[in-house]
Amino acid sequence: MKFFAGVIVTVLVVLAIGGFIFATGRFNVAANAPADFTEKLAPWVLDKALERRAREVTDPIAKDPGAVARGLSEYREDCLPCHGAPGVDAAEFQEGMNPTPPGIDADVVRNLSDAKLFWVIKNGIRMTGMPAFGVNTKDDEIRDIVAFVRHVPQLTDAERNALKTGAGLEKDERGEAGAQPYSQSSVSPAASPAPVPSASPQHRRN
Repeated sequence: MKFFAGVIVTVLVVLAIGGFIFATGRFNVAANAPADFTEKLAPWVLDKALERRAREVTDPIAKDPGAVARGLSEYREDCLPCHGAPGVDAAEFQEGMNPTPPGIDADVVRNLSDAKLFWVIKNGIRMTGMPAFGVNTKDDEIRDIVAFVRHVPQLTDAERNALKTGAGLEKDERGEAGAQPYSQSSVSPAASPAPVPSASPQHRRN
């Protein structure tokens, strides 16, 4: 009985101390603050949360031949500034983020299952800078990104150059990566609209 009472008292004291620190503004929320207990606690909490929620994902990765190319285009637009790629640096602002976003080829990313990776991209992770792309990105597009991330260890020089410069990633009017840009010359003459009759009034002959 005394043991359980001691546990309860300890928990209450810890909660009281934490409440005092948070309520009085003593907890440093700066991104450049020194590491503290949150750096040790957060990965454990994240791992447990992903284990539970990724079970809901049943189709996490695209497997058709064009998935990697489409995923590369999406990744360059949405993910490259924070996560970089082999031979391609992330944006400078990434250095000031806390926690620092992992490189796309880092073990913490490669060790995630496809389902977990899909869930993270779609739902984001609060208080890390990782947004929830599912707000404005379709599930099919997220599956393409997962396919590209799995392809990263086999990046070709051409793909690496595409990530750096965007070469070859033009989008047509449907937003499909790798398609040729839309131009008037691509319109078939048979599909050209018929001339519009003149609206000018005809002059009467005197």
